[in-house]
Amino acid sequence: MPMDDGPVTPALALWTARRVIAQHSAPGRCAQCRDDGCGMLTWARAVTEGQS
Repeated sequence: MPMDDGPVTPALALWTARRVIAQHSAPGRCAQCRDDGCGMLTWARAVTEGQS
């Protein structure tokens, strides 16, 4: 049976984006990152910049 956590709210998107940024600042980062980051990091930055 598929799991349904409900709709993605703006608060959930912001929380997820902040977690992505925190994890990318840790040693080892993500396996997809290059010097300019990765798609997930780019998304997270865009989400948090929109909340300023």
